[in-house]
Amino acid sequence: MATVTSRPLPARLAGALGAGILAGAVVVSAGPPVAAHTGSDSHDAAAYARTWAADQPLRPGCRKVRYRYEVDPPTDQAWGLETFLIGPRGKRIASGALSNTADRKKGRDTFDVCRTSTRPGKFRIRAKLTYYDGWTSHDGWADPTRFRLRRP
Repeated sequence: MATVTSRPLPARLAGALGAGILAGAVVVSAGPPVAAHTGSDSHDAAAYARTWAADQPLRPGCRKVRYRYEVDPPTDQAWGLETFLIGPRGKRIASGALSNTADRKKGRDTFDVCRTSTRPGKFRIRAKLTYYDGWTSHDGWADPTRFRLRRP
């Protein structure tokens, strides 16, 4: 028994061919960006960036938690340091960003923390450094900083 089609055969082939080309275009466009990440995220920035903080009181209200940072990338080109304050339960509480256009390579910064939503305990600062070598970006994590926020 023959099947009846409402469109002629050339139109169906053109439609199938067009769908195949479009599907191929989607796969091709899903490739990596031009300046793809080339570094490893497993502590490869520990030699180039670090943070540290002293134990501090967690006072009533909203206050600033102080920490220090130092960045020394292997190139003199652009760099950025993203910092994350992680609380005792492992959740991100605050974050910050430093860059070569606005900040020195060594200095102080703060996180804003409110006692009503933060418990005292052991905290960590995670820092992700991104720097450029020509058109290639490199990024990785510095070693985490550990400190305590305690009741005054």
